[in-house]
Amino acid sequence: MSTRTDRQKLWSFRRGMIVVIVAVLVYWFVAYVGQKRSIEYGPWKGTDFMMGSMREFLTPEYVASKIGAASPRDEVLMRTDWQFDEALVKKIGMPWNPATPNKDGWGSLWYIVCDFNNDGKVPNPELMTVPPKPGATQKELSARIVIFSAGKDGDPATWEDNQPPGFAQ
Repeated sequence: MSTRTDRQKLWSFRRGMIVVIVAVLVYWFVAYVGQKRSIEYGPWKGTDFMMGSMREFLTPEYVASKIGAASPRDEVLMRTDWQFDEALVKKIGMPWNPATPNKDGWGSLWYIVCDFNNDGKVPNPELMTVPPKPGATQKELSARIVIFSAGKDGDPATWEDNQPPGFAQ
């Protein structure tokens, strides 16, 4: 009887060790995949992905609700210095992406232009920076909302690294 109990204890111990080993391997795999995705979604790709996601969910009405009633409703270049609703952050966000709905992949606030007068057009951001982008001529874009990142240097007027690189079509 003692031998059977000893065998059962040994088998229980082995099963426990197998569970621990599997758990460690799963943890290492998840950490590796997360690190790999973090590298794959570096600042540029992460910013590009997040811009696409934000364009899908953001509307001028949402932006108006975030900037408050006292703010002017001009179609001007704004920085996203407000906090997005937690539900929207969860809907848009990806945990391995260096960009977030609040900041681009380099940690700078997003720039945004909204169609507050509902004419289906916004001013071209390339002409709104000081100085404007050299060679930019298209005054308006057919869009309800335009989002862009100032790029690695954080300066919206240096268009070489801004993302997307250009709006004119």
